[in-house]
Amino acid sequence: MATDSLELVLLGTSSPIHTPHRFGPSQVITDGRTRIMVDTGWGSTLRLYQAAMPPQSIDAIFITHLHSDHTTDLADFLVMRWVGGIRGPIPIYGPAGTSRMVKGFQEAMAADTKYRLDHHGEKLWSGGLSADITEFEAGEEPMVVAEIGGIVVKAFEVDHRPVKPAYGFRLEKGGHSIVISGDTNPCPGLLAGAKGADILVCDSMNQAMMKVLENQLRTAGNEVQASLLEDAHTYHAPIEAMAETAQQAGVKHLVVSHMMPPVPVEQEAQFVAGLDRVFEAKITVGRDLMRIALG
Repeated sequence: MATDSLELVLLGTSSPIHTPHRFGPSQVITDGRTRIMVDTGWGSTLRLYQAAMPPQSIDAIFITHLHSDHTTDLADFLVMRWVGGIRGPIPIYGPAGTSRMVKGFQEAMAADTKYRLDHHGEKLWSGGLSADITEFEAGEEPMVVAEIGGIVVKAFEVDHRPVKPAYGFRLEKGGHSIVISGDTNPCPGLLAGAKGADILVCDSMNQAMMKVLENQLRTAGNEVQASLLEDAHTYHAPIEAMAETAQQAGVKHLVVSHMMPPVPVEQEAQFVAGLDRVFEAKITVGRDLMRIALG
């Protein structure tokens, strides 16, 4: 049953670093009837089943940017949605390049699609993994890109250079708002997009803990991955800076996600230590399958 309230369901709260306890960045925003998925990070399709929201129940997908950790589960999503009985395309919204990416996933699964149609015939929709793709452009001020089942979705540009374009999303209904920051440094777009939000799901990096991980990788002989993680500091801000932006924007509830490093539960307090001196409202460390309802 649809309501004017919104609920956030975190599917994956990790980063590009694979872990057994946090999956790739992804979340669903729902009003109880309409379900909108933002990003399809690795493992997110499995998380949908664990959250009792199978792929065929998702009404639309929005992609923040085309980094692999936000997109690679799309192929599994499309297949499982199709064999789940859907007989129509899924709307997918994203930045320039989204159409090429989706078509690439569809082509990669083309043999599988043919085999299943040959085997199951009319039991499956002949359209297979079809999608209605919309590529949009947005600036720093939130701009309406879609309305899905009464939920208004606005996009705003964020600073994830050299990844460009990269966007965050603001989902609104009944005076409530949930904002997904996307991957970004503090920037005018994030400040404008998060203004007065009930919830901001925030890209987050604990620099001191990242440096510990980088040193551990070097000690283990993995210089390449340690060096790549050092590069991540240039387009992921320290969590203190993101909390400061949330404070300036008047956010009511900061939900820390896309955690770098993706710490286990026992290190969550350390990850956000001192943030309450920067951000005065509620702070939650996100976990996979966590649900946060408004109202």
